[in-house]
Amino acid sequence: MKHPWSILLVLPLSLVFSLAISPARALAAGEIPSAAAGATPMPTALPDLPRLAPITTPEPDPAAIKELDRLLELLTTEDERSRNNARTAVGEVSPSIVPAIRHRVTDIRKGLDREAGPRVLEAARKAGRKTLKGKEKGAKKDTKKDDEEGEGDWLDFLLASPHPKDKDWQDMVRLTAMERMLTAVGTTPAVRELIAFHAYFGEMFRIDLQRQIMKLRDKAVPALIEARQHDAKIVQRWANKQLDLLGRAIPGEAVASSDTQILADVLRAYGRTRDVDAVRVILSFANSDRVQLREASREAVAAIGEPGIWQLRDQYLSLTGNKPPRDWAWDRIARELFALYDRARLAEVYKLMDEGSEALSQGKLLEATAAFDKVLARSPLFERRKEMVKAYFTRATDLEGSDKEAALVMMRKALRLDPKGDLAKTIEAEVAYLEGAITVDRGAPDKTAFQRALDLDPKHERAQKALASLEDQVVERQSQLPRYGAAAGIGVAALIAMILLARRRTPSVPRAV
Repeated sequence: MKHPWSILLVLPLSLVFSLAISPARALAAGEIPSAAAGATPMPTALPDLPRLAPITTPEPDPAAIKELDRLLELLTTEDERSRNNARTAVGEVSPSIVPAIRHRVTDIRKGLDREAGPRVLEAARKAGRKTLKGKEKGAKKDTKKDDEEGEGDWLDFLLASPHPKDKDWQDMVRLTAMERMLTAVGTTPAVRELIAFHAYFGEMFRIDLQRQIMKLRDKAVPALIEARQHDAKIVQRWANKQLDLLGRAIPGEAVASSDTQILADVLRAYGRTRDVDAVRVILSFANSDRVQLREASREAVAAIGEPGIWQLRDQYLSLTGNKPPRDWAWDRIARELFALYDRARLAEVYKLMDEGSEALSQGKLLEATAAFDKVLARSPLFERRKEMVKAYFTRATDLEGSDKEAALVMMRKALRLDPKGDLAKTIEAEVAYLEGAITVDRGAPDKTAFQRALDLDPKHERAQKALASLEDQVVERQSQLPRYGAAAGIGVAALIAMILLARRRTPSVPRAV
């Protein structure tokens, strides 16, 4: 039997130990409560692993093919003005043209003369370089360096030496123009098609392709990462070289972009290539506040799967202080990690939500909407977002007299939060009324907006008054029309009388004998 003094010693020590549990371990045990009593509890179920969508090659839109063919036809016409206009349009295409380019490049490949094409390009480049050297007033340059850097634009060189009836010239113009279109689009699918040029045509366009990649810079990185596992070895080596030239050869460098879409594509590219060396970098985005990055990171982890288990185990140990059980497979560890991340992130979200709710209950609308804005920034689909509607609606009503446009923004946000709720019709009516009121302030009143507000809420007094005021103005203008007409008539009659009097007073000139 233990002595009473030993029990007194053990109790304080156990209390100190319990207080020293790390927040991460508490999260792992599901011990982090909501920030306020009565708040909706945070989810405790393990999230499912997302699936990384495969790369698809959508069928080209007939309209996009038609537009592409029209541009290519103008580029190879005999009319110089049409060629110049088409050259400008090459840089203004939309992303929808990418599948059409893939389709048309495949067609050209079938009938391309692999010997004549390079000769056409070389002749155009020589003529172009000669022109450039003339403009530089005889400045000497190393020809080999010139070839590697490819000074001047190949498409401009081709168009400057037109041969509209030569099929080989037409093929080179069309292929080079489609390169420029892909560069102008600049999305990851577009860069994939650019890289396909190297697989299709080898050295023919290598220098030019490299120049396009250098123009795109970070936009080219995701597709280049994928190309490191291309079926063609020549493309693999080329992609590695381009990444090295861009300074994006390792995962820590590749994620240096500030563009969210590019960064998400980079993470998914590592997932598609199952790059184990990138797992730690990928995991660093698995708890990002930006949903797009968080989803991309988790999709990449799921795509890499079993080969990344040791990095997943290390991350779990780092986060919780405990090693994951030996019987946990990679997917169980990944799901546990993601659950820990979600609980930690949502703990802050719930705290902000409760702060906003407390501010709302005290009538502090500015503080309430500020807190709710932060909640929605972190979790746009937050399950308690309907509770925010009253705050935004009331705040918008308060702003209506001083800043209608700010009030309209608030009203629209309230409607998006609960588009089918009890207040939805009322809010829709307020939105319509504010739209109409803003048009009045701008001097171009729109009666239909006020009428729409009344259709949604027949008792909307301000819409009734605004509509009546506009109708009164119309009636007043119509009542003044007869007076304006009479005044105009009197003025015309006076003008005619003056003309007649002037003619009568004009003396007659005697004729010369």
